[in-house]
Amino acid sequence: MGKTSHKASTKNTLMTIAAAASWAAMHEPTVLDFGSVSVWGLQTLAVALLVRAVLALLAPALGLCGVLLQHASAESRNKGSGA
Repeated sequence: MGKTSHKASTKNTLMTIAAAASWAAMHEPTVLDFGSVSVWGLQTLAVALLVRAVLALLAPALGLCGVLLQHASAESRNKGSGA
Protein backbone atom coordinates (compact mmCIF):
# COMPACT_ATOMS: atom_id res chain seq x y z
CA MET A 1 0.00 0.00 0.00
CA GLY A 2 1.35 3.47 -0.92
CA LYS A 3 2.18 6.27 1.43
CA THR A 4 -0.98 8.35 1.12
CA SER A 5 -1.85 10.62 3.99
CA HIS A 6 -5.33 10.49 5.45
CA LYS A 7 -5.90 14.12 4.45
CA ALA A 8 -4.96 13.46 0.80
CA SER A 9 -7.11 10.32 0.70
CA THR A 10 -10.09 12.23 2.09
CA LYS A 11 -9.56 15.02 -0.44
CA ASN A 12 -9.45 12.52 -3.32
CA THR A 13 -12.61 10.85 -2.06
CA LEU A 14 -14.46 14.16 -1.81
CA MET A 15 -13.31 15.18 -5.30
CA THR A 16 -14.49 11.82 -6.67
CA ILE A 17 -17.90 12.17 -5.02
CA ALA A 18 -18.26 15.76 -6.25
CA ALA A 19 -17.36 14.83 -9.83
CA ALA A 20 -19.71 11.83 -9.90
CA ALA A 21 -22.57 13.80 -8.30
CA SER A 22 -22.22 16.72 -10.70
CA TRP A 23 -22.06 14.40 -13.70
CA ALA A 24 -25.10 12.48 -12.46
CA ALA A 25 -27.06 15.69 -11.90
CA MET A 26 -26.30 16.95 -15.40
CA HIS A 27 -27.15 13.64 -17.11
CA GLU A 28 -30.34 12.56 -15.35
CA PRO A 29 -32.48 10.24 -17.44
CA THR A 30 -35.60 11.76 -18.98
CA VAL A 31 -37.55 8.48 -18.78
CA LEU A 32 -37.57 6.77 -15.40
CA ASP A 33 -37.71 3.13 -16.36
CA PHE A 34 -35.43 0.42 -15.02
CA GLY A 35 -33.17 0.31 -18.08
CA SER A 36 -32.40 4.01 -18.34
CA VAL A 37 -31.89 4.41 -14.59
CA SER A 38 -29.56 1.39 -14.58
CA VAL A 39 -27.49 2.78 -17.43
CA TRP A 40 -27.38 6.18 -15.72
CA GLY A 41 -26.16 4.57 -12.49
CA LEU A 42 -23.48 2.57 -14.29
CA GLN A 43 -22.32 5.66 -16.17
CA THR A 44 -22.09 7.58 -12.89
CA LEU A 45 -20.02 4.77 -11.40
CA ALA A 46 -17.76 4.81 -14.47
CA VAL A 47 -17.20 8.56 -14.09
CA ALA A 48 -16.35 8.11 -10.40
CA LEU A 49 -13.87 5.33 -11.17
CA LEU A 50 -12.28 7.36 -13.95
CA VAL A 51 -11.85 10.40 -11.72
CA ARG A 52 -10.39 8.22 -8.97
CA ALA A 53 -7.92 6.64 -11.40
CA VAL A 54 -6.80 10.02 -12.75
CA LEU A 55 -6.31 11.35 -9.24
CA ALA A 56 -4.27 8.26 -8.31
CA LEU A 57 -2.07 8.71 -11.38
CA LEU A 58 -1.59 12.45 -10.86
CA ALA A 59 -0.94 12.36 -7.11
CA PRO A 60 2.76 11.43 -7.33
CA ALA A 61 3.42 14.07 -10.00
CA LEU A 62 1.62 16.76 -8.01
CA GLY A 63 3.52 15.75 -4.88
CA LEU A 64 6.81 16.04 -6.75
CA CYS A 65 5.83 19.49 -8.03
CA GLY A 66 5.10 20.57 -4.46
CA VAL A 67 8.51 19.36 -3.26
CA LEU A 68 10.26 21.11 -6.15
CA LEU A 69 8.43 24.37 -5.40
CA GLN A 70 9.37 24.16 -1.73
CA HIS A 71 12.99 23.54 -2.66
CA ALA A 72 13.04 26.45 -5.11
CA SER A 73 11.48 28.86 -2.63
CA ALA A 74 13.91 27.79 0.12
CA GLU A 75 16.79 28.25 -2.29
CA SER A 76 15.64 31.74 -3.28
CA ARG A 77 15.21 32.69 0.41
CA ASN A 78 18.76 31.52 1.11
CA LYS A 79 20.13 33.59 -1.80
CA GLY A 80 18.14 36.61 -0.66
CA SER A 81 19.49 36.43 2.91
CA GLY A 82 23.09 36.23 1.69
CA ALA A 83 23.78 32.78 3.13
